Amino acid sequence: MIARAPRASGPSLARRLATLISLGLGGLWLVSVGAMALVLREEQTELYDQQLVVSAEGLLPVLEHALETGVSLNPPPIRTRPVDADEELAYRLIDRSGQVLDASAAAAFVRFPDRARPERLQRTETHMVYTTAFTPAGHALQFADPLVERAEAWRDSFAAFLLPMLAILPLGWLAVGWITRMALRPLEALRAEMARRDSDSLSPLDAASQPRELAGAIATLNGFMARLAIAIEGERSFATNAAHELRTPVAVALAQLQRLAQETTDPDARARIATIEAALHRMARLVGRLLQLARADAGIGRGEAPIDAARLLHHVLAEIAPPPGRLALDLSAGPVWTRMDADALAIVAGNLIENALQHGPADAPVEVTLTADGSLCVRNGGPALSAQALAGATRRFVRRKGGGFGLGLDIATRIARQAGTRLDLSSPIPGR
Repeated sequence: MIARAPRASGPSLARRLATLISLGLGGLWLVSVGAMALVLREEQTELYDQQLVVSAEGLLPVLEHALETGVSLNPPPIRTRPVDADEELAYRLIDRSGQVLDASAAAAFVRFPDRARPERLQRTETHMVYTTAFTPAGHALQFADPLVERAEAWRDSFAAFLLPMLAILPLGWLAVGWITRMALRPLEALRAEMARRDSDSLSPLDAASQPRELAGAIATLNGFMARLAIAIEGERSFATNAAHELRTPVAVALAQLQRLAQETTDPDARARIATIEAALHRMARLVGRLLQLARADAGIGRGEAPIDAARLLHHVLAEIAPPPGRLALDLSAGPVWTRMDADALAIVAGNLIENALQHGPADAPVEVTLTADGSLCVRNGGPALSAQALAGATRRFVRRKGGGFGLGLDIATRIARQAGTRLDLSSPIPGR
């Protein structure tokens, strides 16, 4: 059975950091774009006003000369296309009294200021108008730039700036996500290291090679694991010592009880002796399980030399001594070599077979199969277990209705993991 980490329900830390950083950068992006829009409008307005002044000052001598020579710059036959008042520049030549001496065709659509102010820019409903200073001849030029054209030019310029800036948002999100994941790699490495730890590997983590933000947390975690290791070692020592101390008195009590059963002829006394003997046998099995647990906690999974699992399994079956007909064996004819410790393999196989015999129906045989590739499979009949019951079957001291101490599968799982293999549980039997 393979334990899996619970699925996290909340967002990952990397995604959370990426989202918060992206929101912060997005806010700065909005502020920057807004500021750029204002700066662009101011700069364009300033540029258009300068062009308006320069154009008016340059056009005024030309119009005065045309007026003196009697040549109009806007003869009616030349104008062959309609006037677009929202696009074209307009001008008019005036005297000091405000009388219009000459004007462009577009001037008819311009709302000029009611009072001309020389050398000043004046804004009307439709145009920005600049009035030049009066010449010695008493002439001034009013030059008008459409506000609609200015707004359109600003929108086009801002759009040309904004579209590339919009592409930065998804690219920035991807870049921030990648940078965040790279920055959090030490945290993921720490999580993976902690996932590999169990009660057999509580040595301190290396805090020196970690970032400063994690060093304090790792130091605290090391202190916790040190206290946990002391507590676990105390528990293991107590279980081991208690089991060793109990073996002798239990064996002596069983021997004396069997001798007493042979010497008495009282049926009631024999019944009470049988009850006590059954309790002592159960205690002896519990003592054996506690000793196995202590050995499993000590780490006996791997052996120094290969052993023949098929040959060892025959000795395990002989020690269990099941009732006739309770086992259906399918063992490999040749040797099955494994690097597992002999005692460890005997404990695992014995626990699995005893568990199957104990919790399976008495009228259904337990199937024991050992294949040439080293797979040991033990099957028994009976009703299927629920997913919840199956998930808790390998937890320590979890008992089922068939009795037992809730230690056999836990011991088998721990030893299998120490040996570099695994114990898989399934219910019902696959294919049945």
